[in-house]
Amino acid sequence: MTMGGKEAIAWVDVIGQDAATGDLAAAYDAVKGKDGTVENLYLAMSQTPAAIRAADAHYLAVLHNPDNPLEPWLAELVATYVAVLCGSTYAAANHGDNVRHHHPDGEAAARLVAALGDDSWDGPATAAGTRAALVYTRKLTCEPGAMCKADIEALRQAGFGDKAISYIAQIAASFAYWARITNGLGIQLGDTIGLAMSPAKGTEVGGATDVSE
Repeated sequence: MTMGGKEAIAWVDVIGQDAATGDLAAAYDAVKGKDGTVENLYLAMSQTPAAIRAADAHYLAVLHNPDNPLEPWLAELVATYVAVLCGSTYAAANHGDNVRHHHPDGEAAARLVAALGDDSWDGPATAAGTRAALVYTRKLTCEPGAMCKADIEALRQAGFGDKAISYIAQIAASFAYWARITNGLGIQLGDTIGLAMSPAKGTEVGGATDVSE
């Protein structure tokens, strides 16, 4: 599928910025970057303009929120793992880069991100808190109907407080949404997503963990 000789942004019809009016134009204006452009991710959602701002706000609230008690690298690791599990290659690559950017040990972060692909992280070599977060993320992503109170208790035993647990759940659930939107609509993503999205809108990425790694 092509548009004007170029590969289409998605498998559905996309209304560009220059053609947007009313609620869609307002939504584009709310999510555009400093350079005035809207990411392909949101352009591809042009048929549902009411969802654009809500989706963007939720993304920022759970992943790029100073109130998030998780270390930024761990929050990004959860997001990356969901992307891997859902087969969202682009999101996995971009958020994997974010893990390496935030982690104090780049080489260790690279090994951890690489291990997400074959679940080789799931062993005693992985820090207890990290392993518990990933175990929970995997189950919530792949077996949501099997979740039980014991899954929360396992996170508490690993050192997570309930606020941190709530953020893990929100990040995992929201990235399952994003993976399904990008895969389901065949969205061709641009060059800036993940870490690049936050500075473009002037939001801060930060927070401290309540887990001893």
